Amino acid sequence: MTTSPSILPSAPPTPASEVATTTITTPRAIFALLVGFAAFAFTIVLPTLLLDGDTGWHLATGAWIVAHGSVPTHDPFSFTAAGRPWVAHEWLSELAMYASYRAAGWTGLNLLTGAAMAALYALVAHEICRWMSIRASIVALLLTAPGIAPSLLARPHILALPLLAGWLIALLHARERGRAPSLVLVLLMLVWANAHGSFIFGLALAAVFALEALIAAAPADRRAVVLGWGIFGACSGIAALATPAGFDGIVFPFYVNGLKLLAHLGEWQPANFSTFAAPEAILLATLFFVLAKPVRIPPVRLLLLLGVLHLALQHTRQEIVLVVVGVLILAEPIGRAWTPATATVARISPTARRDTYRTGLAVLAIALALVAYRIAVPVARTNSPGVPAAALRRLPPSLRTQRVFNEYSFGGSLIFAGIRPYIDGRSDMYGDPFTLDYIAILGGDAARWRAANAKWKFGWTILPQHSPLAKRLDHDPAWRRIYADDTAAIHVARPTL
Repeated sequence: MTTSPSILPSAPPTPASEVATTTITTPRAIFALLVGFAAFAFTIVLPTLLLDGDTGWHLATGAWIVAHGSVPTHDPFSFTAAGRPWVAHEWLSELAMYASYRAAGWTGLNLLTGAAMAALYALVAHEICRWMSIRASIVALLLTAPGIAPSLLARPHILALPLLAGWLIALLHARERGRAPSLVLVLLMLVWANAHGSFIFGLALAAVFALEALIAAAPADRRAVVLGWGIFGACSGIAALATPAGFDGIVFPFYVNGLKLLAHLGEWQPANFSTFAAPEAILLATLFFVLAKPVRIPPVRLLLLLGVLHLALQHTRQEIVLVVVGVLILAEPIGRAWTPATATVARISPTARRDTYRTGLAVLAIALALVAYRIAVPVARTNSPGVPAAALRRLPPSLRTQRVFNEYSFGGSLIFAGIRPYIDGRSDMYGDPFTLDYIAILGGDAARWRAANAKWKFGWTILPQHSPLAKRLDHDPAWRRIYADDTAAIHVARPTL
């Protein structure tokens, strides 16, 4: 299959004598559909999708919402923070996750995550091939995959990625048309604000493009720009407030970003370039395409990219945002720079169209076969650093109601199993003092451990078996190890006379 660049929608007109007619074989919609199916197929067979412990408490939250007909505003799960105010800012995603799990178990959750990735890649593919050839678009999409794969887990942030892509694409189109976005887009913000805390970045994007529109406008048009974008921004802000958390939902992302405990959480670590990995490969490839030919990036958009790059270097969890925003922002300037000076008018021949649809049907058949396989061979959630599945299966029933001191990443699995944890992935609710004290205990601080045990009177612990505290308990006559595997060790308190 051969392809050639389509004419750029906003490119300066080329004299008729220099315009060539070139046959292309893949319409944008079909290409986007194929890319979406490929992303879906890849995701549903990915073995790491269900290995994150936090998936458990997200599912438990969805179940709580269904059971109570409301969104929790106070902690219903732990014994250390029971009744404490809690901002359940991802409630809509958690409801969707629980519905998929209720319908088809872990397989249903697997398919939901695959659908989110299909939507993300279909949207991005449909947009970037406006500016790039199909081959170039495929290269760009392949470069995004390693940046997203490490964060590809069954959690709300993945369900929010298509919302980010759709929102940014709508803002880009509004700028092309030279007017404010349609107020229909506000409905997307309403969904986003109830699905994931990253909606605050969507509001920031709207402000960035409003500024760009104001700078680009002629003096006589600036009043109209301020009015149009101002109304859109105000309506988007109101939609962002239309959540169970209200104003607390707006403040929440800033509160989380200021927590000291983030320095101890893996996904909040800064980027590490001590070894060659996917983020560095993506950055180097992008620099090559930007520097090899003169690429003109509008100043405001360049500042936006630099800002998102700063966030990604500061916290690795923002790498997926950089990848999505980067490929959509850079598609036009890179496409313009790498498109031959003599533009070509794209035409789809009837034969090529038939071949494309046949290819599409073949890929669709393969994707459906993969879905059938996934349903026929259900997903089994196995042991992982965040999921002590085997240990929980071997847990004596009498311990389930006793207080436990647990590994942070095991908390979600405990909640999902109906066990109240000492701590879990909702670190924003537990706060700095409690979480930092917990980290010291887990690191082997004997005095803090004795103080915590005296206060809470733990009946058992579940910890990584090689953790300092687990090793200490192995030699403590007041404790007895009853189970251990490569993921977790369980100790129980000996009866006191």
